[in-house]
Amino acid sequence: MTTYVHPASWQEYTAALDWARSGSERIAEATSKPEEMPRGAKYYLTNDFQSGFGVANDGTLIGLFSTVKGRGEDLVWSAVLHKGAKKLDCFDGFLPEYYKQFGFAETERAANWTPGEPDIVFMALDVQVSPV
Repeated sequence: MTTYVHPASWQEYTAALDWARSGSERIAEATSKPEEMPRGAKYYLTNDFQSGFGVANDGTLIGLFSTVKGRGEDLVWSAVLHKGAKKLDCFDGFLPEYYKQFGFAETERAANWTPGEPDIVFMALDVQVSPV
């Protein structure tokens, strides 16, 4: 499956992210609030507005989400291979292991600002990546 994304404005992206977060507890737990997304980043959405991500100016992958099961891998590969993503941060749990398959490795870890919640894991590409 190949998932295509197109450039989106901050307003389009944050509206789609807000909709996705309101319909999925898992997406809400794994993504930042729409108002926290930086305005200077580049954002991408699928044509149906059910999946998307951003890439900050420093190459950080931000706000990747999808309400459609099975699109995640295509979205990450698109961000890494075509949109300049080279690092990210995520909550500890399933996400660090998930991102390892794309060539990301943990570079730093910080305690969550909310006591008892998962650590923040910082990751960066550490190998030449190519789709499997």
